[in-house]
Amino acid sequence: MAEVEHAPAAKREIQSKSNRAGLEFSTSRVEKKLRKANFCKTVASASSIHLTAVVERVIQEVLANADKQADGIEGKTHASKRITAQHIVAAARSDPDLARAFSGFCFTSYVNAPKAVDHILDVETQKGRKEASAAAVAKKKDKETEAALQD
Repeated sequence: MAEVEHAPAAKREIQSKSNRAGLEFSTSRVEKKLRKANFCKTVASASSIHLTAVVERVIQEVLANADKQADGIEGKTHASKRITAQHIVAAARSDPDLARAFSGFCFTSYVNAPKAVDHILDVETQKGRKEASAAAVAKKKDKETEAALQD
């Protein structure tokens, strides 16, 4: 009888969760952070994939807007070849949806980028905030003058 040689089974390439989901960011890192954060007892692997996709999409949107800022399309600035931190801050503040998402975030930048408060708040709330801040400034000045008079 003739012996038949069997070819060794071809091994499948090992694919990460990120590759299978078509993502660039690491889903395993996000899953590890979710597990360490102790939000709940168990974390499904699908939740880390979904959260990674959301974060990747937000970053993609910020970088696309920052690219427009760097090209000078959004503002009256001259075109530059690189995206800087100033472009990212301006992009996050100029888009209404991103401004809402980053409303509680403090950007550390020395550039004064305009805030998109008019996109976030309605007119009455804006007026109320302006009046409240003006009253706070006046109260602070009154306290300073009283302290100066007492000395």
